[in-house]
Amino acid sequence: MAKILPFKGTLYDKKVVKDLEAVMSPPYDVISRQMREELYRSNSRNIVRVILGKEARGDDSKKNKYTRAADLINKWRREGALKDDNKPAIYIYEEDYLFKGHLNKRIGFISLMRIEDPASGMVLPHEYTFSKPKEDRLNLIRATKANTSPIFCIYQDDHNKVTKILKSHIAGTQPIIDACFEGVAHKVWRFTDPKAINSIQKEFVNKQVYIADGHHRYEVALAYRNEMRKRLGRDKAKKFDNVMVYFSNLADDNLVVFSTYRVVRKLGVKSWEEARKKLSAYFDIKIVQNKDKMIRELERSGDSFVFGAYFKNKKFYILRLKNEKVLDDVIKADKSREWKRLNVTVLHSLIFDRILQVEKFASNDKNIIYTRDEDHAIDLVGKGECDISFFQLPTKVSQVRNIARNGDRMPHKSTYFYPKLLTGLVINRF
Repeated sequence: MAKILPFKGTLYDKKVVKDLEAVMSPPYDVISRQMREELYRSNSRNIVRVILGKEARGDDSKKNKYTRAADLINKWRREGALKDDNKPAIYIYEEDYLFKGHLNKRIGFISLMRIEDPASGMVLPHEYTFSKPKEDRLNLIRATKANTSPIFCIYQDDHNKVTKILKSHIAGTQPIIDACFEGVAHKVWRFTDPKAINSIQKEFVNKQVYIADGHHRYEVALAYRNEMRKRLGRDKAKKFDNVMVYFSNLADDNLVVFSTYRVVRKLGVKSWEEARKKLSAYFDIKIVQNKDKMIRELERSGDSFVFGAYFKNKKFYILRLKNEKVLDDVIKADKSREWKRLNVTVLHSLIFDRILQVEKFASNDKNIIYTRDEDHAIDLVGKGECDISFFQLPTKVSQVRNIARNGDRMPHKSTYFYPKLLTGLVINRF
């Protein structure tokens, strides 16, 4: 079972920090160098100084960006900028945002969740992790002894029982946090009703949860728990058995996944005619007038194996796979059928590896730029910096669930859940 627990969160105190928006930050892994500088300038207490501190000359094992992060949390608590709640709670979290001209409201909650060993099958990942980010996050959690950002998990609740409990509590009440960041309104309510919390806990009995964002942080929490058990003994290390998580219902229509587009620097062909000849063996190809028509046609297709492309001849194209059966011959990986039918799998395995041999000219990591911005993907090609950009439909939430259930991991940058969770809303101090 997924075990959900209330906790005494540490939050910014509005009496001391008048402008909450100025101290919030996106998750560390989507913060560019420029954004970090802007967040640093926004407020001396911005949480980015904790989650993505700067290195300094003379840093060593005893004095570094991680120890400074811990010092900042302690300093802000002494100053009253951060304040510990005195009663265990879960924190209801609503994000209001515009999507395709409609106002969406995604509601979930932040709580602690018991860390499960991978073999239990209760907490399922869908992405690969990398050693360098894990080392960075492990150093941060060791120094701060806190979860500074919630992991984003989704769960199946077709009847919206949990969501109904959350909505009934916030109806007609004012949030304790109401901050707007990059066009998204973030609202938080403190929820301390033991009976209602118990009802939510019961809904998670025998329920699997799926990691949407925060794979590195979850693996680090597991590693840190094991580290502390080894150091202190299992009984004394119980405070490290849990990690802070945000939960959202995967049956909620307000749970949105964006595409991450691929831009290829070097394709190895001089003309579209050369590329077309190679691609046409597998795809029906037609030209479209502009970006908007390309995107609309992608969306209208409503199916997999349709891609948009923008070549350095400054023309847009739609590529539609001729025969799905070819995928069984091309994609030989020891993976589930669902994995082999993902758009990103087809894009990488068939188009990049088999047809265009993108790695022939440079490794994928160096030859492919990933972006969620359609215009940026087009500009890189239009300015002559890259040869071609590819556009695909986003991964479906149901595909994330199925891939995780099958024990597979998706290709790099297959999902981008939107909107991102703000960091700085609540901290879990061990």
